[in-house]
Amino acid sequence: MQSPNRRTFLRQSSSLALASLLPSSLYQRVSFAKTVKAKVHVNFEKPIGKIEPEIYGQFIEYLGRAITGGVVDAKTNQVRKDVLEKIKRLQTPLLRFPGGTVTKIYHWQDGIGPKNLRPVRPNLIWGGEESNQFGTNEFIDYCRLLKTDPFLVVNMNTGTPEEASNWVEYCNGAGNTSFASLRKKHGYPQAHKVKYWGLGNEESAVPDTGRLQDPNKYVEIAWQYAKLMKLQDPNISLVLAGGDTKWNETLIKELHPIADYISLHYYANSKKGQPASLFAHIDTFEKEIVATKKQIHELAPEKVENFNRWYRFPARKKPLKIALDEWGIWENEGKGAYNLEVTYQWFHALGVAGFLNIFQRQADIVGMATWAQTVNVLAPIMTNDKESICQTVFYPLELYRKYCTGTSIATEVESPALEQSGAENLGILDTAASYDEDTKTLTLAIVNRHPTVAVETEIEWKGIKPNSIVEIHELTADSYFAFNDINNPKKEVVKYRRKEINDLKMVTFEPASINILNYKIH
Repeated sequence: MQSPNRRTFLRQSSSLALASLLPSSLYQRVSFAKTVKAKVHVNFEKPIGKIEPEIYGQFIEYLGRAITGGVVDAKTNQVRKDVLEKIKRLQTPLLRFPGGTVTKIYHWQDGIGPKNLRPVRPNLIWGGEESNQFGTNEFIDYCRLLKTDPFLVVNMNTGTPEEASNWVEYCNGAGNTSFASLRKKHGYPQAHKVKYWGLGNEESAVPDTGRLQDPNKYVEIAWQYAKLMKLQDPNISLVLAGGDTKWNETLIKELHPIADYISLHYYANSKKGQPASLFAHIDTFEKEIVATKKQIHELAPEKVENFNRWYRFPARKKPLKIALDEWGIWENEGKGAYNLEVTYQWFHALGVAGFLNIFQRQADIVGMATWAQTVNVLAPIMTNDKESICQTVFYPLELYRKYCTGTSIATEVESPALEQSGAENLGILDTAASYDEDTKTLTLAIVNRHPTVAVETEIEWKGIKPNSIVEIHELTADSYFAFNDINNPKKEVVKYRRKEINDLKMVTFEPASINILNYKIH
């Protein structure tokens, strides 16, 4: 991970004059102080694509208190059970490790074998020392506790293709070869079967310690890594380290036959004193996803033809997709290492729901996503030495993972403009929809981003008519600026309400609310 970019993008919706640039004191919730009208069109005849479970992934890195002091106790190096139980609630299907920018200096063999023999290394990227007490097998054990798939990122800078290949052998080898036997000696007779492997991280970033900042050089080296890794295990899935438009064009064109994903990283933030500007920054990301999707469609055919059999491993079998393997909200006013221990307020949770709506709307191209990160560092979970809390952003991650599954369905919104965002035509409402064939449930995810205005919303159906609303799951807080505090861990500012209504056409959404509506279809 590296510092967030700062861009704005103007998107969606009709306009209606609302009180703009309200002073902070007026952002406190005034329940239904004003109500405006909107319309959401749900087009069941226009499916977008399967919502891959992997879009609800998480990420941990050797950075500050993310692992030591977060995932494990800083004194005992034992797994923190309070943190583990909270991560379990997210039902994350994917966990990315060990970075991040740290991969550029990380050598996996430092983190295996007897713990008292593991070297302590300087963390040249984020500062301090890394004891390597939490290494490959500890990470795999943690994934097993979470019932999640591991996602490992290899060192393409101070490492070598052979080193990466040996890591694949250590994790996935089932025979009696050297590194497979070493894993068995370390107490793991069964192969770890790690499917997802990243070919570096943000290799285009000039300020980093990398050496592959020319895309053609990255392509040359990545081919060698991929060959040796695929020869160890032809079933692994590879993630290319994406960058800007020109960089991605080269990678897609040259590496698409052997890659399953190309990564995009995105961190949103708000302008000081303008919390709603966060939503405009988040909406920018959808434009970037769409632009990358266009490149993929133009440069990477769905099926690879005439792949030379002398590679001795198969080409990719599925269409190339996007891996959003670092995404999140990065405000520059946190504590801890590099000021990355950010306290998230309620408007940040609204932003997370907006991100997740984008992932659904772009389900035909987004194949995975990992929130950066999980504990303490830009995280949904915050700890001190004794306790842990769920930050506001935890709750939409938990709610969407539980209910937004199946096939993404197209929606269109006629919404008043959220003028507080500082962007033209950014709507108050943000929406996505999905249909789960197994449960015959159509789910609407609707976020009211306005701090004080309720939205009376008409829902128009095309191609389907639900029988009744089963339930609405609503998340709210008393203000845009409400937050959970690790210094007052028993106080909870996020309010959850489940309610049932029978009106298929009209629903009113509270100010600053996240809403999941489940409709039964017969």
